[in-house]
Parts: sequence; structure tokens; C-alpha cells
Amino acid sequence: MRVVTSDSGSVAVGNQYTDEMDNPEASDDTEFWRRDSSVPRFVTAPSIGRWRACAAIGVTAVMVLLLIITVSVSHVKFDRKFSTTETNVKNLTERLLSIISRANALQEYGHKIRLDLTNLEFEQEIMHSTMNDMSESAQDLRDKVSELKCHINKYINNNTQELCCPGGWLLFSTNCYFFSDDGMPWDAARDECEKKRAKLLILNSKQEKSFVVSKTRPLYYWLGLTDGRTGEWEWLDQTPYVHVRSEWMPGQPDNWQNHGLGGGEDCAHFHQDGRYNDDHCSRRYRYVCKAHASSI
Repeated sequence: MRVVTSDSGSVAVGNQYTDEMDNPEASDDTEFWRRDSSVPRFVTAPSIGRWRACAAIGVTAVMVLLLIITVSVSHVKFDRKFSTTETNVKNLTERLLSIISRANALQEYGHKIRLDLTNLEFEQEIMHSTMNDMSESAQDLRDKVSELKCHINKYINNNTQELCCPGGWLLFSTNCYFFSDDGMPWDAARDECEKKRAKLLILNSKQEKSFVVSKTRPLYYWLGLTDGRTGEWEWLDQTPYVHVRSEWMPGQPDNWQNHGLGGGEDCAHFHQDGRYNDDHCSRRYRYVCKAHASSI
């Protein structure tokens, strides 16, 4: 049906039909190509591509966002760790500076202590020297007093031939003997006797030995007999000793070396019964000094 409007406003209605059945081939072909050319057959293809592109962009955006978040978190953690490390380093530096300061103070204090010790050693040496001088002076004073007493006794007894010994010494024949109350090594005993202007005991007779042994038993006393110089027993004045087995303890001298003191036994001393025994020279035994009565 077609509706036609004229200029005068009248409307004419008429029937106009196109019988497509009159030319079926032409109609079909025209309709087919018209549909193909005007209406797309696959309408969903562009939508899928755009969706995939949007999805890819979204995923990328999410990944970038996650990467940014991860980097930010890592940066925050790094900042915290760096801050903590910086604080620790600062604390360690302060402690190190404190230790260095204390070390410097201790070094200065140690230097002061060493200086004080040096001064103390110097003062000790002076004091020791002074005491030695005083000891020698005291010994000289004792000797003079003993000599004076001897002269007084001589005058009282009218005996000009009488010999005298210092106080604390015993007279036997023409010699004076000193029996110590303290112990010391053999070398120290030898030196101590020399300070007294005497010698560590050298025996010259059986009578003299009997006198000395009567004063030493049952204690140990050094005497001036040794094999340390040549390996052979000799007296301190280097007079050879004639070995008499009965004068020694059984099995002695044996130069025993298992005492743990190093070396053998090179010095002789009186045993409990007055016989000789060899022992390590570092042992601290009493000692006997001997001097001629006219020389002390």
C-alpha cells in the first residue's frame, strides 16, 4: 500500500504491489547481495578483539600496579633496614670511639704506672743499697764490739794470745764458725759468707768435722764442696776432695736428675747424721761460714 499526499492536502491511497514471483531469480539475487552488503554476517568478531585488548591492558595495568606496590613495599623495607643499619653503625661508631677513648686513657694510665714503677724500682735500689751499707756498717760495728770484748777479756785474763770471734760466731782452734738460722741456695750461701769476710765451710781435719757436725745435726747445712766446676768433687778453694765412702750417705753421691729441677746434683750438704749428700744447688739449706779468728 502506498499513501500519496497532494498539495491540496488530499490523501490518496492506492495499492501497488511488486510481484517478486514474476522474476524470482532476479529477486533472490538482489535480496541476497543486498543483505550481504548491508548487514555483516559475523557481528561478534570485533567485540572479542576489543575485549581481549582491554583484558590485556587491564592485566598489564594490574601487573604494573603490583610491581609499583612491590617496589614501594621493598623500598619501604629497604629504607627501614637502611635506617636500622645506619643506627647500628652509628651506635657501633660511638662504642668504638668510647673504647678508643678508654684505651687512650688506659694507655696514659699504664704509662703513668710504668713511670711510677720505674721510680719505685729506682727508690728500691737506693733503699737496698742503703740497707746494704747499713748492714755492712752494722756488721763492722758488731765486729768492732766483738774485738773490743775480746781485748777486754784478754786484759782481764792477762792472756795476750787469746783469739776472739764476733758475736754469733763460735771459736774452734784458730777459726771462727757461723751457723745460719735461715736457708738459701748454695750460691747465695757462698756469697753471704763472703759478705761476712769468710768462706763457705772448707774442712781440713777430722777434729774440725766432728766439731762442726756436733752443731749441725740433725739439720741440713751446705758446705763448700761441689763438682759443678769440673765434674770432679773439690773444695771451694779448688782443693781436690779425696773421696772417702764412709763420709757419704749410702749410695751417694749419685747425681740424681729426676727431681724436676733441671741438671744434676752438684753441691754437698750435711745430712741428718752428719754424713755428706749431694743435692741440687737450688735447695734452700742452712749454711756454715768459716774464717780465721784473726781476720774477722
